[in-house]
Amino acid sequence: MEPHGVLLGLRSYLVARQPARGPELLNFRMDRIQTAKCLDESFAFEDGFSIDTYAAKAFGAYQDPAQYGEVVWRFSTAAADRAAGFQFHPNQKAEHQPDGSLIVRFHAAGWLEMAWFLYQWGDAVGVLEPAGLRDLTENYRRSDFDALP
Repeated sequence: MEPHGVLLGLRSYLVARQPARGPELLNFRMDRIQTAKCLDESFAFEDGFSIDTYAAKAFGAYQDPAQYGEVVWRFSTAAADRAAGFQFHPNQKAEHQPDGSLIVRFHAAGWLEMAWFLYQWGDAVGVLEPAGLRDLTENYRRSDFDALP
């Protein structure tokens, strides 16, 4: 195991490479690691590796390369000011719209974690992109929440 960092969140993950499984980095749930042993060995990170850049590929901690792409959310006029105060993703761009709504854009994966997060906004947010995330959340937008996050 070649540890590269730790992602902290709802679930914490060890980011590591297992050379026997290939060159890609993998996320291992910390709560599922039963034992660990420090070996008298070393390894080198890939040139230019950054845990911040790696972490930004996901909305939360889970990464699915097949889901990675542009994410676009539209917050209603009633929620725009509140949403403008949030940092949903470290690389987000927020655009105030002429109608008072707010568009938030970023690139990431992790639709399930996004859906869990978006649920608390009720019908004050809609997913414009990607279509898969829009399909996942569309039937769960609620109008009966008394407050915004």
